[in-house]
Order: sequence, then C-alpha cells, then structure tokens
Amino acid sequence: MASTSLTFRCPDEVLEAIDNLGKERYPAADTKHGHGYDRSKTLIDIMRAGIKALSDGSIVLPAPAENSQQPSNVRRVTSNVLSDSELEERITEIVERKTEQAKAELRAELLGESAA
Repeated sequence: MASTSLTFRCPDEVLEAIDNLGKERYPAADTKHGHGYDRSKTLIDIMRAGIKALSDGSIVLPAPAENSQQPSNVRRVTSNVLSDSELEERITEIVERKTEQAKAELRAELLGESAA
C-alpha cells in the first residue's frame, strides 16, 4: 500500500462528522495527535466506502459545472454570485439610497446658506 500524504482543506462540519465517526469506530485508539482515534484510518475507510458506492452505482455525484476548468488563481464563489437581474436590482437600491442622501445633504446646505 502506498503511503503518499494527501493534504486538503476540509469544512469544519465535515471534519466534525469524520471525528465523530472515528470516535465511534475506533474508540480505544490512542494517537499522538490527541484525537482519541486514528483519523487517517477513519478517512481511508470513508474513502473506500465512497469509492465502492460510486463504482457500484449506489450513489451518484452531481454533474460538474459546465466550465469546471478554472485557472488555479481564479476562485469561484458560487454561493455569493448574484444573477444579472439581482445585481441590477441591488445597484438600483444603492444608487437610489445614495441619491436621496445626497439630495438631503444638498437641501440642508442650501437652506443653511439662504438662512445666513
């Protein structure tokens, strides 16, 4: 078996789920990292089960986005992307609010000058 290291970012909720599974599956394991279980062994079990389920068709991954080949220096943040109409609506709200603020400031300035 190869012993190549694999490093990747993992969301906290996924890491917590992995930790919970590891504690259930290997409760007596004592590690130098203080997890109370062997995280690598747990991850390998999870990956093997996932690969088997993907191979036999019991689970199916969603299709990748159409243009999944992004340059490495470009980050896609799909959860925060607005549609064109949402973006236009948001810009309109901001412009209207700023315009009203500017009108109010100008009125106050003009009234202040005419009172003097």
